[in-house]
Amino acid sequence: MKTIATNFITLHGEEERLRGLAIQAIENTPDLLVHLEITHRAMDVLDMLRKHFTANSDELAISHLGIRVFNAFASAIKLSLAGYYQAGVMVMRYVIETSELVELFQLDRQHLERWKVADQATLIREFGPAKVRKELDKAAGKGKSRREEIYKKFSHYAAHPSVEGFAMLRPKGMDSRCGPFPDITALRAVLEEMGELAVRAGFAFAIFLDSRIGECNAVNHKFLRTAMDFAERYHGKIYSDQNRLEVDRLFGDTPQ
Repeated sequence: MKTIATNFITLHGEEERLRGLAIQAIENTPDLLVHLEITHRAMDVLDMLRKHFTANSDELAISHLGIRVFNAFASAIKLSLAGYYQAGVMVMRYVIETSELVELFQLDRQHLERWKVADQATLIREFGPAKVRKELDKAAGKGKSRREEIYKKFSHYAAHPSVEGFAMLRPKGMDSRCGPFPDITALRAVLEEMGELAVRAGFAFAIFLDSRIGECNAVNHKFLRTAMDFAERYHGKIYSDQNRLEVDRLFGDTPQ
C-alpha cells in the first residue's frame, strides 16, 4: 500500500518546529502580542456574524464574506508562524479586498443586491478592487486615500511575481530557499500588517452586529476598546478617560 511521501512528513515537522520558535518569540515581544490581540478581537466579530447574522440572503452574504475573512486571518497566522511569510501576506490581500467591498455595501445596500446576482463581467467592471476603492474615496470626499498604495504593496511583494518579492523567500543575509525558514524580522512585518488589517476588517463588519444581542454587544465592545488602545499606541490617537467611559456607557457594560 502506498503511503504519503516521507518528505511531506519531514516538512510538516519543520513547520511545527518553526511554529514553536515563533510563538516563543511573540510571547517575548509585547508589541507583537498587541497585533495578535486586535486580530483576535476582529475574528471574534466575524464569528458573531456567523452565529447571528443569517436572517435573509443579504445577511448570509455578509456572514459568508466574514467567514472567508476569518479563515484568511487564521491561514495567515498559521502560514507566517510556520515560516511561510510571503504566503501569509498573499492570503491577507483577500482581507483588504473583502473589507473594502463590505464598506461599499454599507454605503448603499443596493450594491450588495447587485453584487449577489452579478455575472463575471459585472463583477470585474463594478466590483473590482480598483472600482471599489474609487467609490469609497469618492464617498469619503477627501481625495485619493492610501488604499491603492496599500493594496499594491501586498500585490507586488506577495500576490504577483516580482523581483522585489524574492526578498521574502530567504532569511536576512542568506540565499533563497524552498520551504519555511525562521526570520523574526519577516514575522514581525507580517504580524504588524495583520494588526492593521484587523482593525479595518473589524470595523467593516462590526456595524452589522445587533447590539441588542448580549454576546454580540460584548464582542463589539471589546473590539472597539482594543482598537482604541491600538490606535493610541501606533497612530498617535488620544482618548481621554471620559471617551472610554462614554464607550462603556454606550455598550452598557465593562469589557472583560
